[in-house]
Amino acid sequence: MTKNAARVKAPRRARTLLADPLTKPKGQWHHGDLRSSLIAWGTHILDTQGTGAMSMRAAAKLAGVSQGAPAHHFVDRNGLLAAIAAQGFREMIELRKEKLQAVPAADRRGRLRAVLLGYVEFAMKYPARFHLMYGPDLERRDDYPELVAATAESRALLTSVVLPFMNKNGRDQLDETELVFAVWAAVHGLATLAIHHGRDHAKRKDQPSTEQLTEAVVQFCLAALSGSAIKIPR
Repeated sequence: MTKNAARVKAPRRARTLLADPLTKPKGQWHHGDLRSSLIAWGTHILDTQGTGAMSMRAAAKLAGVSQGAPAHHFVDRNGLLAAIAAQGFREMIELRKEKLQAVPAADRRGRLRAVLLGYVEFAMKYPARFHLMYGPDLERRDDYPELVAATAESRALLTSVVLPFMNKNGRDQLDETELVFAVWAAVHGLATLAIHHGRDHAKRKDQPSTEQLTEAVVQFCLAALSGSAIKIPR
């Protein structure tokens, strides 16, 4: 056992949901939970310094283990990034589910609003994680079952609040996949804009707030989903 390992305490669970991105993970971890430790410290580096600064060596140093220790859990840096992204998806899912708990099951408009607002809220609070989850810095996404599963679960959550709006009696409408993609594209575009909008500290007073922009997109999606059949060329 190394000197560092002898001093550390194992946490109940490595979790960063809604934590301040500037707050370092508490303590270090026993080697039995090294994977969670590396993900937590890697996420902290990502939040505070960006993707370029995140490396297996840097995460290992903060976790208090040797430079070679991460190789027991991740083949390379991209593998660690994939695990961080998967954790990000799980955190975003949990946040949106927490919002859904406050909405009655029969309130389809309220449930769609909760899921969309949760998406934007997560993006604004964790812009670096959000960019990693959807951006080009992460390669070979399909090679990581954990990430594939987390991404699919996030998509399924959105699908569950969009499907109640589908008019199954109409023909030539957007199918389920197309409709969910259209709603996701709208909220994802808003989330991306909201990140940059939130960074603009010199906003003019006549500019709408991020909250107003979010509600506008929510209302747009609700109007589109509740309206007449949407026909597209085949």
